Amino acid sequence: MKKVSALLMVVLFLLPGWVQADDKIRGKYEVIGDINKLKNVKTIRMSEFFNYSCGHCYRFLEASKRLHTKFKDKLLHKKYPIYWGDQTAYPAMAFYIADELGVEEEFTQELFDTNFKLNINIFQPKVIKYLAREFKISKEMTEGMQSASIKTKTDHSLEMAKKFKANETPTIIINDVLKVAPSFTNGSIDEMTDNLEIIFTDILKNNG
Repeated sequence: MKKVSALLMVVLFLLPGWVQADDKIRGKYEVIGDINKLKNVKTIRMSEFFNYSCGHCYRFLEASKRLHTKFKDKLLHKKYPIYWGDQTAYPAMAFYIADELGVEEEFTQELFDTNFKLNINIFQPKVIKYLAREFKISKEMTEGMQSASIKTKTDHSLEMAKKFKANETPTIIINDVLKVAPSFTNGSIDEMTDNLEIIFTDILKNNG
């Protein structure tokens, strides 16, 4: 018995990172990958699956700025527009077209505002065309809607959402290891953002 106890003590002292890996990261999340991959991470990769009709996503558009302000270049935020039911792919395709033109942030804000402030169905092609004219990118938007590469990117978003089981929006995937969603924090986007800040801080605190 003493030999077994001694062996266990040796293991505990030699492998403290393995034993305490889960305990080091505070916050509410689901582990979906190898948590040991978060060791020595210097950059947070935050993948966000969002929908343009989602009120939580609309609120996170503003709330996420706090994360960018705090973590700056240590945070890489990649967005994946998804859609479901009777919704069309037009807004998601417009996202990628605007992204290639360097106006994604402004165009996304306009799409969200059109949906929530004006209560207009943005999944109609005529709405995308109108906004494209406002942004003076009508030609690029029309060509992009026929582009195989844009369709591939849009399909890839759906495939990634399925892979990570992003069944609510916004679903946040951190470095392909941790999953966070509004339901983890009582449906509150402010609390979800606070939660992400805690998680990011703990991941980065011992990694320089």
